[in-house]
Amino acid sequence: MGLTHGVGEQKPATGVNVRDDQLGAKALWSKSLEAMQAQSTPDNSHQWLTDLRFVAEVNNAIVIAAPDQLTLDRVVTSFERPLQQAWQKIDPKNRRIKFELWSRIPGDVRDVVGDPWLNDRTLDEALDALTDEDDSTAAVGHAMTFSTLVTGPSNARAVGLGKRLAKGAPIPAGVIVIYGEPGTGKTHILKAVEAETARNSDGRRLAYISAEEFMTRFVTDSRAGDTSALQAYVKQNDLLMIDDLHWIAGKAKTDKAFFGALRSVTSMGGHVIITADAAPGDMVGLSRELAGEIKGAASVEVAMPDDEMRKAIVRRHVELIAKDTPNFALTEAMVDRIVATVRGAGRELCGVLWSLQLETGYGELAPTPEMLETVIRRIAGEPRTPSLDEIKRTCMDVYRISKTDIESSSKVRTICHPRQVAMYLSRVMTDKSFPQIATAYKKKDHTTVLHAYRKIKKALDKGDRDMNDEIERVKNAVFDRLAGHE
Repeated sequence: MGLTHGVGEQKPATGVNVRDDQLGAKALWSKSLEAMQAQSTPDNSHQWLTDLRFVAEVNNAIVIAAPDQLTLDRVVTSFERPLQQAWQKIDPKNRRIKFELWSRIPGDVRDVVGDPWLNDRTLDEALDALTDEDDSTAAVGHAMTFSTLVTGPSNARAVGLGKRLAKGAPIPAGVIVIYGEPGTGKTHILKAVEAETARNSDGRRLAYISAEEFMTRFVTDSRAGDTSALQAYVKQNDLLMIDDLHWIAGKAKTDKAFFGALRSVTSMGGHVIITADAAPGDMVGLSRELAGEIKGAASVEVAMPDDEMRKAIVRRHVELIAKDTPNFALTEAMVDRIVATVRGAGRELCGVLWSLQLETGYGELAPTPEMLETVIRRIAGEPRTPSLDEIKRTCMDVYRISKTDIESSSKVRTICHPRQVAMYLSRVMTDKSFPQIATAYKKKDHTTVLHAYRKIKKALDKGDRDMNDEIERVKNAVFDRLAGHE
């Protein structure tokens, strides 16, 4: 059968040591993925690569399996050429890569290999037991599982719901909507549900597809006169996961097909999990039927993480990167610097870390504060400190009060509290002194500013969650104002 690099428990026919084979060809495949992604802009389409699995070397070709035809078509169309180029640069044996549907791989090869999606974890553990060296075969970008997902107040309910679905626990609602701003980890939750469900191996059928891919495939198949393959892929499931619903807004025929798939799954007792950028009541461009289904779904928001959670995200991904790059370590000061200067959720933070890893030459050098500053300037641009007037006007907009109100001496809470928040942020976001801030707010001396600063800081130090969320919300509004002015 020509098999020389197996990934199952049996030894290849050539008698080559399993550890050497696996840490050779499979490691090269991982490095090829890494090199290809480093040369392209990360986007949602890269998630298709996480479903691929290294299989074996067959007849001088490295076979990479896709679990279904939809994944195979997308990978071959979008990624085959750059992956082949990346592989050719690092493979000393000058082999080629062959992408194939798992079910089409010869039976004798599959028998030796076993199911690579089920065996992946067992295989990695076995390899770890054979060597004290760091495992170089970790998935590029790190697997989107619950173990790599940072959970906090902003996403705890959505993660909890995802874990219930993955375990097969009863959930009355047939349709579940997870919504929130881009970059907050909605896709990570879906992929974690997919991975956990597959690991449970309880016989449930599941499928993951982005709404963009659903639309593209539907249009392509409609022009060819046959949408049966797509319909079979999405309808015959106990758990169907659809990412980024907004892609089909305003697309009447795609909307109708999607509604049919949704109804097909739920009518048989299955569940459909949907992610979207907007809450069900705020979605536009959907048909009346689909909008009704969405509004009748169980919905949960994934909010923007606060600074403590963002720090936890940075630390978690530093740990994951360090598995591939052992000397990749950041000081707490570097973590604080990333969180303070790079706005946004997990996606932007990970972008900084991946760029920093590239800056270090993937382990040739240890990351330094100077390297970090270079990366931050590249991603976030030159930092600009807000002016006292910009902070004041932001608070006026957020709390809907006038300039006269915020500069007054009113003790009414709806005016006094916004003024105290503005004074606190003026102190922590600028290098201005208490007297300078007092002048900006028309105060005779700085005691009012000092009182406001101490009051807000005391609440934050005591762990007042509502106050922390409020301060983060207003601070982000200041950064948004700065971005709008640049």
